Amino acid sequence: MKANRTKVTGNIRRGGAVIAIVVALNALSAVAQTAKEVKGATPLVAIQNEPPAKLIVDPPIPEQLALGRVFVQYRTENLRILPVFGTAALAVSPRVGHLHYYLDNQSWATVDTSGETVVFVGLAPGPHKVRLELADATHKPIPDCSKVVEFTVPAPPQK
Repeated sequence: MKANRTKVTGNIRRGGAVIAIVVALNALSAVAQTAKEVKGATPLVAIQNEPPAKLIVDPPIPEQLALGRVFVQYRTENLRILPVFGTAALAVSPRVGHLHYYLDNQSWATVDTSGETVVFVGLAPGPHKVRLELADATHKPIPDCSKVVEFTVPAPPQK
């Protein structure tokens, strides 16, 4: 009887371990996202009825701003930031474009095709603003894709 009980107990332990592994794998697969969910559609296949481009801009990073450095992070949706220009690029799908930004109402655009954080250093202490806008491959601003960020550069500490 004792040998039979040990055999049954051992089978229950093994069965419990198998169930635990199955549960863990199911939990991992429920959390895992597909590449498309994380990165978006592949840039190699045209998108029919492409949704409008969108610009999302964060306020300057406070810790850097306190040191007099302005780091403005942004991201886009439904537009890839690339150094591609000209009228032929207007037909590219998924959509391509770039960023224009204007510091303190400057009259000309600074063109950025990096897709990286916009950085300003050496600005005078005091209030400033930067307007970021998405532009198509012919430098035309994309409607409803402009954001203004206002910030104040602190005075340097007194020595």
